[in-house]
Amino acid sequence: VTCGGIDKRTIEKFEKEAAELGKGSS
Repeated sequence: VTCGGIDKRTIEKFEKEAAELGKGSS
């Protein structure tokens, strides 16, 4: 599923980094 032309892999990478940042901040 694409959103705004963003590649699925890019979204997955963003979500992974966001999850890691969330763990680090919390």
